[in-house]
Amino acid sequence: MFPKYSSFFAILGFAVLGCASDYKKLIEATENAYFSKNYDSAIPSIRALYEDSATKDRLLFLMEAGMIFHSKGDYESSNKVFKEAEDLSENIKTSITKEGLAFLLSDNESNYTGEDFERVMIKYFVASNYLMLGDLENAKIYFRRLDFELKEMKFIAAEYRQNNAARLIDAFVSEKLGRYNDARVQFRNMEQLMSGNSVLMSDRYVLAVKENDSRDMGKYAKGAPFVQAYNQSMQKVDIKSPNLSEVIIIHEAGKSATKESRGKLLEDEYFALALRGAIEIAIRTEGAGASVSGVLATLSTAENPIPIYKERDLEGSDKRHFYINGTDVGAPEILNNYSDTAMKNFNDNYKAIITKNLSSLAVKIVAAVIASEAASRAIESSMGDRKKRGEGDLVSSLIRLAAGAAAGLATAQTIAPDLRCWRTIPANFQVKRIFLEPGEYSFSLEETSGLVTNAPSKIVVEEGKPLFLSIRSYIN
Repeated sequence: MFPKYSSFFAILGFAVLGCASDYKKLIEATENAYFSKNYDSAIPSIRALYEDSATKDRLLFLMEAGMIFHSKGDYESSNKVFKEAEDLSENIKTSITKEGLAFLLSDNESNYTGEDFERVMIKYFVASNYLMLGDLENAKIYFRRLDFELKEMKFIAAEYRQNNAARLIDAFVSEKLGRYNDARVQFRNMEQLMSGNSVLMSDRYVLAVKENDSRDMGKYAKGAPFVQAYNQSMQKVDIKSPNLSEVIIIHEAGKSATKESRGKLLEDEYFALALRGAIEIAIRTEGAGASVSGVLATLSTAENPIPIYKERDLEGSDKRHFYINGTDVGAPEILNNYSDTAMKNFNDNYKAIITKNLSSLAVKIVAAVIASEAASRAIESSMGDRKKRGEGDLVSSLIRLAAGAAAGLATAQTIAPDLRCWRTIPANFQVKRIFLEPGEYSFSLEETSGLVTNAPSKIVVEEGKPLFLSIRSYIN
C-alpha cells in the first residue's frame, strides 16, 4: 500500500529470523545413542559437540561426556572428563537461580554454570569412579571435597539440595579405611535429614559392631534386624559372623527430569498482567510514544523465558528389587533425587523470579521500542507532501504500531527459555549395602517391560574386600 515504507515494515519479518539454539535438538543424536547403550556412537558424538562448542556450553558437554564414559564402565576416561569439568566450574559459586535469570541478554547466550548441587554431582562421580577402580583413598579425597561443598550449601541452600547418597557412601568408605569418626560424622549429618530411618539405624549398628562399641550397639540395637548378612546359601547370618564382605549397590535409576518450555509468555496470566504494567511504566518513564498494544501483540509470540522441569521417566525412576542367587534382597533406598531437586530449584521459585526480573525485562523491551521509534521519526520527517494531502495521520499511526510491533518481535527472540540441562544424568541415586561370604553369586535386577540396565549377571565377592556395584537402569 505504501511501497516507499516497505523496507521499514520488512523489519517485522526479519526480526523473527533470529532464535536461540535448542539444546534438546543439539544433543538428540548423542542422547539417543547413549540411552540405546550405543556408547561407541555416543562418545564421538559428544566429542564433536564439545570441540565445536562455544565456551559457554563446554561445562555442560563435559558433564554429559563424563556420564557417558561412567555408564560405559570406562571409569578412567570418565574421571579425566569430570576433572576437566570440575576445573571449569571450580570458581563458579553463583548458581543460575541466584543470578535470577537476568533478561538483559538471552540466557542462551550466557555461560552454562550449573547449579551448586550439580557441581557436587561432578565430585560425586569422580569419587564413584575411583570406587569402581578399587581406589578407596582417592575416592575419600573427593568425598572430602564434596563434603566441604555440602557444608557450604547447608547454610545458604534448602535441605533438598543435600546429597545423602554421597554422605552414606562416604561413610562406608571411611569405615573400610578405619576412619570411624568420619563415618560417624556423616551418619549424624544424615540423621538430621532422615531421622528414624531403619536402614540408617542398621548402618549405625554395623559401625558400632566394627568399633566394638557396646554402648552404641545398645543404642542402635533396633537397627540390628535390618542388617542384611548372608552365607553362600543365602541364609541370614549374624553381622558378627567371620569372613563377611560388603557389597554396596549404587543404583542410578531413571532418566532425569529435563527443562521444557512453559509455553507462550502472555498465556501466563500472572506474568502477562505484571509485564503489561511494567512496560507501561517504562514507556512513560522513557517518554517513548510507541503503542503498548503493539508491543504486547507481537510479544505474544515469545516463549516464557523461565523454563519448567518435567519428569520423563517415572516408571524407570522407581525403586527396584535386586536378586542374589535368586533371593530377593530388597530394593535400595532413594537417597538423592536429582530430578526432584532440579524441579524444586526452578519451579518453587517461579513467581519470585518473575517479580525480580520484571523491571529489567521491561527496560529491555522499551530500549527496543526507542530504537524502532528513531526509525519511525526518520520516516515521518521524510513524508513531506503526504502530510499536506492529509495522509500523514494514517501513515503515522501505522508507523507507530509497526514500531511497537518490531520492538516486541525483536525482544521476543532474545527471551526464549534456556533449555540447557544435564540430560544423561539419572533421575535418582539409590544405595543398598549387604554382607556376603566370599564366593560367586548370580545377580539380577527386577525386570519390567522396556527396562534397560547394565547390571551384571554374576558377581564375585572377595574376602576382606568391599565390592562396589554401579548399576544404571531406565525405561526406553
